[in-house]
Amino acid sequence: MTDLDYCALITIETSLESDILVKIDDIFVTQSQLSCLLDPKKFLNDDVISAYICCIKYQTHLQSRNDVKFYLENPFISVILKRDGKFGVGQDGNHMTKIVRNYLKHEMILIPINIKETHWYLAIINTQKCEIQVLDSLCWDSNRGDLADTLQGLQFHLDIIGRQQNLISHNWKDLQVISWIITEQLQEPIQKDGSSCGLFMLKFMEYWTGDSLSHPITQEDINCFRYKLAGILLCWKRNTAQTTPKNISLLGNSDDQKEPKATDSLLEETKYQSLMSILSKISENELIGGLCDYIKSINCLETLEEVWVRNSKPYSISLTVRKLQEILKEDLPMDCDCLNLVIRKFMFDEIQMMKKTKGTISKHYLDTRFWMITDYGRHPNFRKKLDVDQLAETVCSWPGVNYSVSRCKLVRHHFPIPILAIIATSLLVHVNALALVVTNSILQILIPIVQFNKTFILFILNQDTRTVYILDPTPLDPVYKYNPNARYVKKLLCIAEFLPKAMSKVCPGSRWSEDVFLWCQIILSDVPIENRELSGYLVSLFMCIWKDEELRLPILKDGYELRKQFMAQLLTYKDNECEDNLPAGVRDFLRCINATQS
Repeated sequence: MTDLDYCALITIETSLESDILVKIDDIFVTQSQLSCLLDPKKFLNDDVISAYICCIKYQTHLQSRNDVKFYLENPFISVILKRDGKFGVGQDGNHMTKIVRNYLKHEMILIPINIKETHWYLAIINTQKCEIQVLDSLCWDSNRGDLADTLQGLQFHLDIIGRQQNLISHNWKDLQVISWIITEQLQEPIQKDGSSCGLFMLKFMEYWTGDSLSHPITQEDINCFRYKLAGILLCWKRNTAQTTPKNISLLGNSDDQKEPKATDSLLEETKYQSLMSILSKISENELIGGLCDYIKSINCLETLEEVWVRNSKPYSISLTVRKLQEILKEDLPMDCDCLNLVIRKFMFDEIQMMKKTKGTISKHYLDTRFWMITDYGRHPNFRKKLDVDQLAETVCSWPGVNYSVSRCKLVRHHFPIPILAIIATSLLVHVNALALVVTNSILQILIPIVQFNKTFILFILNQDTRTVYILDPTPLDPVYKYNPNARYVKKLLCIAEFLPKAMSKVCPGSRWSEDVFLWCQIILSDVPIENRELSGYLVSLFMCIWKDEELRLPILKDGYELRKQFMAQLLTYKDNECEDNLPAGVRDFLRCINATQS
C-alpha cells in the first residue's frame, strides 16, 4: 500500500456520509457507500464495484487480451437484464437493446451476478467457445437462478436484434446464448471469509483471459486489495469529485458540525474500530507515511494557520500546520522551534522512562536557546549585554521530574539511601524506592548549535571523562579543507566562555564550571554527511540515539524518511496542549501509531 492509499482511508473515515468522494464518468460514490472498504466484514457496494469496473475499462491492456476484445458490464445493467429475464422487456427496452447490440463487437462479455444481499460471482459470455463460464470464489454451483434470469434477459434482447434489418457484422457463432453450456471454472473455494466475494469478482474481471486467470488470487491478496481499492478510486486520474486526498483541506472539519445525536458516540466507536481493523495490519512506517502525505495535501489557508502542536513547559512553543508542512519540504532546513520542541519531547520521554524503571537520566538536553543567547558570530563590540540569569535558565532542569542541576556534584554512593536516590553523576531525584545503589553514573550535556546558514551541529559534553564529542553532519566548507578541525575552535571557545557563566548560577562548584576547551576533543568520523537542509534532522536523531558514548544509527532509506520520523515525534508528543485542534481522523490515526509503537 502507498501513502495515498492510507490517506484515502483517512478521507473516507472522516468524511460525511453524504460526501461524494468518487465521480468517474456517470458513477457517483458517496462516503457511506465507500465505508464498506473500511470493514472486512462488509459486502462490497454496487456503486464501488461499478466505479472500479470503470477504472478497468480505461486500461487498454484489459480491453483486449490475447487479441480478444473484452466487454465489462456493470452491476446496474446486469440487474436490468435479470429483471427482463423474469418479467419480460420493460419500457426501457430500446435502451437496453442498444447496450446488448454493443456486445456483438466483443468476444468476451463479463457480467457481474449478484444473489441479492448474499453473494457476488462473475459470468463470462465466451462467444468463441459458445459457453457461459462461471467464476465463483465460493463455488456455489447449486444456485444459478440469478444467472439463468440474466441469460434469459440477454436472450430477449438478442432476439430483438436478430429480427432487425440492420444487424451489424459480428464474430459470434450463434446468438442463442440461452442454450450454451454453463461451465464452472473453479473446482475448490478460494474465499475463506463470508464478505469478500465482490472483491474476488473484481479480480476475476481483471485477470480472466478466456481460459484461465493470468494471476493467482488468494484470500490474503483480497484482504489487502480491499484497503488498496480506496486509494485506487479516490486517487484515480479520472476521478472528478472535489473531495480527494490531493485537495481535501481538513480531516473532520469542525466548522460545519451539527448538534451531536444520541447515536453519535456509538457511531464514532464503530468507525474507530473499523479504522483500527485496517491499521492493525499496517506497519508503523507506513502509518507515518500516510499521515505525512495527508499533511502535505492540505491547502486550505485557514487550516494552514491552525496550531496543531503546542507546549508551554518550560516556555511556549507553537507549531502551525504550515510549519509542519515545511518539515516535509526537502529543500527547506530545520526550523528552530520544531527542533526545540522535539528535544523537549526527548527529555519528556526519558523522564517518563526513568519514573517507570526507577533508572537513571544519562543525558541532559539543551535546546537552541542557549546558543542563540550567546550571540555567537557577532563581534563582541556589537553583542547584546549578556543576561546571565536568562542564560542560566537555558541549562536548568526540565519540568516533570524533581531533580536539580543546582546540586550538581560528582558523587558516588555504595550504600542504601532512604529518601533520595542519586542518579546520573550529579542529579538528585525523589523516588519511592527505599534503597537504591548507584555507582559510576555519568551525566552528559547535549548542546545543539545552529549556524548562520541554518545548519546544525551537535556538541556532547561528558562530565565524567572530561570529553567533548563533536557530531557534524554538514558538508565541509572549502575554507577548512586544509584544517577541518579549525571550524570548531571558535564554537568550542564560545561554549567554554558561556557555559561556566550559566553553571556558576545553576551549579556552582561542579565540573561544568571548568574550561571545557581544555577537555579531550573527539570529532566523530562515522557521522553521515548530508545536504545542509537535512542537518537539523540528523542532529535531532543523534540526540535521540546517543548512548554509552556511541552513535548507533538506524538504517534510513533517505532524507525524506528522516523527516517523516521527525514529524511523527512531534505529533505523538503526549504533552501536546493543542491535541483537540487536530481533526478527529488525525487523532484516530495517531492513536493507531501509538498502539503500533507500544
